[in-house]
Amino acid sequence: MILNINQLRAFYYAARLRSITLAAQELMVTPPAISMQVKQLEETLEIKLMFRDGNSIQLTEVGEIIFEKCDKIFQEIKDTEDFIEDISTSKVGVLKIGCPQTPAKYIMPRLIAKFKKIYPGIKIVFEQGDNSEMLKSILTHKNELAVVRRRGDEKRLKVKSFGSEELVLVAAPESQNLLVSELSFTQLATIPLIVPEEGSATRDVVFEYFRKFKLTPTIIMESGSADLIKEVVAQDNGVSFLVRSAVQNELKNKTLRSIHLLAGSPTIEYGIGYLKRASLSPGAWAFLRHLDKLDNILPTAK
Repeated sequence: MILNINQLRAFYYAARLRSITLAAQELMVTPPAISMQVKQLEETLEIKLMFRDGNSIQLTEVGEIIFEKCDKIFQEIKDTEDFIEDISTSKVGVLKIGCPQTPAKYIMPRLIAKFKKIYPGIKIVFEQGDNSEMLKSILTHKNELAVVRRRGDEKRLKVKSFGSEELVLVAAPESQNLLVSELSFTQLATIPLIVPEEGSATRDVVFEYFRKFKLTPTIIMESGSADLIKEVVAQDNGVSFLVRSAVQNELKNKTLRSIHLLAGSPTIEYGIGYLKRASLSPGAWAFLRHLDKLDNILPTAK
């Protein structure tokens, strides 16, 4: 038996909307056309699929089963249509995107590689800078998209969230600054702390964390380089908060160790910032849509 896709579509929309009239409006045809398609499908199957109950459409038991199968079919069709639209409107072009240092190293290579497999004709112009610089690059139209820290109070641009990461407090394996493996936040305030330089999202999260407990950190050093911070910490010149992905290898190789905080660790939420949908190029919009199709964007802890 070869089924007629138009008959299935008419049945699906009538069943989903529980209305011949609404199905007709959705498919931009007349109500009699929907009724005829459903009737022809029932005649082909020799099975009653739906019946009228007052002003509403109800499905028979078999109709419910076929509707569930149609739901999967037409969702697949929609996904395919979206994909074709993406590649047909985004075959060529330039995408300007910015990203801070740490996600640029541990997150973006995987995202870009997967994106380029689908959109090889899109040229990517990639810029690095701290979180504040990335926000500014969007507002000044230097970049269309930028990886930024997602904040609930950000009003200047839209941010599409794609995950959060724990900030880990790390110390040297045999640190004399920190002999214990866990500590209270009050104790942390007395320990020499190394922080990212001003403008960093990690720095903002750490300072907000201290303010939450009404404490002031003992800062001995600031740096814009996560690699330098890790090296200084490994030499036992202080401790630092870094995102887990940035210290994953060091923790595994035991060149750094993590300190458990009794009050819980702070987290940072990442997102892709942009001004508004209407201002995005086809390439930028395709990149945002690409995020929806990915699982586990952030590195998984090992």
